Amino acid sequence: MTDSLTSDELTFRDEVRAFLAAELTDEIRLGGHRTSGIFSDYEVGIPWQRILAKRGWAAPHWPVEWGGCGWTPRQHDIFASEMAAADAPKVSPLGLVMAAPVLVAFGTQAQKERWLPDLRNGVSYWCQGYSEPGSGSDLASLQCRARREGNEWVINGSKIWTTHAHRATHMFCLVRTDSSGKPQQGISFLMFELNNPGIQIRPITSISGDHEFNQVFFDEARVPADALIGEENQGWTIAKFLLEHERGGSSAPFLRGRLARLHESLRDAFASGHADSEHEDITLTLANAQCRIDALHAWEQQVLTARIGGGAQPCWLPAAPSMGKVLATELKQYLTELGLSIAGPYGATSLTVEEASAHTLPVPEESVFATRAYLNDRAASIYGGTNEVQRNLIARHILGAEVVEPVVPTDETQAMLLASLQGWLQDKFPFDKRAQMIATPEAMAPLWQGLSRELGLLGAALPEHLGGMGGGLPEQMLICQALGAALVAEPYSSTAVLGATLLQALSDPAADALLQGLADGQVRLAVAALEPAGRTDLSRVQTRLHNSNGQLNISGLKALVRGATGATHWLVSARDESGQLRIGLIDPAASGVQRRDVHLIDGAWASELAFDQTPVHAVLGQADATAALMQAWDTATLAAGAEAVGVMQALMRDTLNYTSQRKQFGQPLAAFQALQHRMADMYLALVQAAAAVGACADVTGDSPERRVERVSSAHVTVLRAARLVGQGAVQLHGGMGMTDELAVGHGFKRLTVIEQQFGGVAQHLRRVAASRSGLGS
Repeated sequence: MTDSLTSDELTFRDEVRAFLAAELTDEIRLGGHRTSGIFSDYEVGIPWQRILAKRGWAAPHWPVEWGGCGWTPRQHDIFASEMAAADAPKVSPLGLVMAAPVLVAFGTQAQKERWLPDLRNGVSYWCQGYSEPGSGSDLASLQCRARREGNEWVINGSKIWTTHAHRATHMFCLVRTDSSGKPQQGISFLMFELNNPGIQIRPITSISGDHEFNQVFFDEARVPADALIGEENQGWTIAKFLLEHERGGSSAPFLRGRLARLHESLRDAFASGHADSEHEDITLTLANAQCRIDALHAWEQQVLTARIGGGAQPCWLPAAPSMGKVLATELKQYLTELGLSIAGPYGATSLTVEEASAHTLPVPEESVFATRAYLNDRAASIYGGTNEVQRNLIARHILGAEVVEPVVPTDETQAMLLASLQGWLQDKFPFDKRAQMIATPEAMAPLWQGLSRELGLLGAALPEHLGGMGGGLPEQMLICQALGAALVAEPYSSTAVLGATLLQALSDPAADALLQGLADGQVRLAVAALEPAGRTDLSRVQTRLHNSNGQLNISGLKALVRGATGATHWLVSARDESGQLRIGLIDPAASGVQRRDVHLIDGAWASELAFDQTPVHAVLGQADATAALMQAWDTATLAAGAEAVGVMQALMRDTLNYTSQRKQFGQPLAAFQALQHRMADMYLALVQAAAAVGACADVTGDSPERRVERVSSAHVTVLRAARLVGQGAVQLHGGMGMTDELAVGHGFKRLTVIEQQFGGVAQHLRRVAASRSGLGS
């Protein structure tokens, strides 16, 4: 994250780190480290909250007038990330994150003044009275009743799964105050102290052995009349408001801390140095977890920015609480599964974490923690409304909402660029013209002419002195996303992204004329970097440069060169006599060239090339070109990711429309819960992929090592989403999804090609893993 922080953000980060170094004691850190529950135990969490409150950081998200910090979205992220990295205890959110926003939004001035200061400063400790025996996730079915008698409310009934009620001083509670109408209409919201007569608490021990849950009984319990928040029978509105805070928030920093802990556990578990296949398998699985956390983090930053940073509201924002709950809790559970894998046989012990090392024959403490965390976190997908219910809510939202939006936030110029391109594509290249557009390599010529002469987009990412528009990677992403949605095949990416980026990265003055020609549409590039035996490994190059009577020639084979047909110049990787990787500029009409054009399943064209003593027009760049080629390849990978997002958005839109209109068994397909859940999962994957790609729009400023890690992490998310969305779209279209008559099949085939075009999931996982563990790429 350091690569992209501003000087002010770096200063803030250092301030947080200094605070942690001074105030986070070993005792508090150890207590938090050993907590396997939902959040830290009272004995650890409250002392830490009081320390934070003294610094003014206990409730940074609150309004400033009540003790909030007024931070930017990035400052919130830095703070949460540094807390997690330092292994600071996770403070209970029940008061700070859930009760407080309700008070701010619905409480009277007197109620705010009475409760908010003590809540912020850790004087009061809160629990939530929502769930009831027999109600499950059906919150509106609650039966705990309250009747008004004079200046008091009299409560009868019970609440269950009440986390930390045995330590709480206060409760916020939903009660039924009217049974005459719909269940949701007769609910009221109360806040009160738990030391009132008529309240009893029964402990519930979970399968992990932890005492977090309780059942709370009310038997003619009396609380003051001013315990009512808002209006009588307004509780359902308040409850929905609160659930957005319970299910929302930022989980990625905490999960990243858990992942770092798993890496440490893995090193300890294999401390003997015997790194066998199991070690490598777990390492790759941890890399997969990192990719999921990176994607979640990118999406949560979008949520945070939309809520406190202003700007355009994403179309998924109303469903964000449910989406965040599913994504974060299932990822948290996934991490506990990995912890159990690392624990091995020691994962079977029933010791407490404190007991693990309290013997002359110690048991690995992390193994004991892993088991308790695994068992405890089975509840994560249950509390706050089960994840099945959340998928219902997500499906309900997307069935009536737009699902297409830019992969990166746009300014006015970018929005105009995108709108003009989308309109032009709809007019010139509708789906019913696609068959003739992809019939031959030459049939794509009108697209090329339109992009260059009518729209002037070929130089969108080139500097102005080369005839470009002065844009960059964000513009390339937007263009590729639009082309993907329209199912337009190459050659934009191969020329204007891969080829142009390679020329710029080589820093050769001779490349400027080519780039100027590209901007005005006179130059078309094709990059020949892969070889038949090399798969997608750019370093496995057998093609050779050699001198023959003063003429530099090239000999070798190149595989599936996109855009080779119609290109005016080929950029070909080869090794010189010293073994360095160089880029040769080749005239496609030169002697010694054999070419076979191959039609790909997505409609694009690629070529197999053979060079036999082919003259080289020039060698570009002054040194080994590996770094330049890798930079260009990573940029093109991100562009392909943006294109995939465009394809997936179109498939998602078509699938939602189809399932809403197509009827079976007397009702629309979209009415069946199994299909709703599948579409919800498709949408979650799509939104994650878009966030992951969009978050990399600034990757050009990163170090090469950081760029590799970020690009591969994002691409893993894209590829997994492409598989899920593509297959799901075909399945939900039924037999029609198997024909070429609908766009869905074409989109699925394009996603299938993208899955291997720049390396598959396994290759990119290895690149992510290599950034941490030393696994080869």
